Amino acid sequence: MRTLGLTLICLMASLGLAASVSAQTEAVVSDAGTSHNWDVCNETSYVLKFASAYIRDDRLQTVGWSSIQPGACTLIVTPKDSPRFLYAESLPVHRGGVREWKGALKLCAKDTDFTSDATDNCQLKNMDTRNYFAVDPTELRTAFIEPEDFGVNAETAGLQRLLQDAGYKITRVDGLSGRRTLRTISEAKADLTLDKTASHQDLISALIPAAEKARETVGLDICNDGTARIFGAIAIQNDGNWTSRGWWPVDPGNCVKPFDRTLIGTQAHVFALQEATSEDGTQAPDRRLRSEAVTPTQFCIAESRFSALGQENCLEQGYVPVAFRPVPTEADGQVLRLTDADFADGSGDGLRR
Repeated sequence: MRTLGLTLICLMASLGLAASVSAQTEAVVSDAGTSHNWDVCNETSYVLKFASAYIRDDRLQTVGWSSIQPGACTLIVTPKDSPRFLYAESLPVHRGGVREWKGALKLCAKDTDFTSDATDNCQLKNMDTRNYFAVDPTELRTAFIEPEDFGVNAETAGLQRLLQDAGYKITRVDGLSGRRTLRTISEAKADLTLDKTASHQDLISALIPAAEKARETVGLDICNDGTARIFGAIAIQNDGNWTSRGWWPVDPGNCVKPFDRTLIGTQAHVFALQEATSEDGTQAPDRRLRSEAVTPTQFCIAESRFSALGQENCLEQGYVPVAFRPVPTEADGQVLRLTDADFADGSGDGLRR
């Protein structure tokens, strides 16, 4: 297995993948004489959860999850010169979707805490996969970074982002402790009943559930109150430019949030497909969301996952134009509940999802 791990390191190096992320909880190494101390630091503005893979008990194992706050570091003890592979993602409390720090090597993982051998069949163990990447085994410090490269200002940047996520009026995430940031920090401490002397790390911990609660009141939730799975798509205007995106699968009785910022000013529209079966039980063309407008507004969609800029010349760009349904945007958030009656039989043109 050690030979396999070294081979994987060489493979990742040949792909040109740099080590710029991740870690996990402190490991116990049986032979202290061959241990290696490794600092893993979060220099992003996001609270991250991370998983890692390295030699444990003579096997390459994946372990997750642990979290690390912006500006914080975690000390890990690994076998000296052990191959190391890492993956991390931002917590879903942050608006704008989950960000990933990843590579190209698929190893096991799942949403809850886990351990797995690299040779495990992930599907047989009811696990998903994540794309891990390699870290130089001799590296003493590895930092998660963003393009902004906050560095020593990551803690302040993380506070600014979480304050935004929790609904406070922070206009920029720049890592600089200006007057607005300092005033808002004081305001948040008072709102969360923290002592004025509470540390930034304590405030970050308190802001995480506050941001999660605030996220529930903004954006668009698509709920499936029908009898078959649906696939949702949205169109949003930002600074006068339209973008349509899809697809988000929603099983009956469930909801998804494809957009988690305020709807005010977005002129949001939505489209959805509902899976259908024919009388003999075979797959039929998907049913399409009915448009409620007299003159429906059309946006571009594609058969697979897509993100289309603009709403014109869809066919020329390889997309299909379809009529979207407008969403009320007078409030920060809306919940759209779709039933079977909201869908009409498909045209049979082959468009799937």
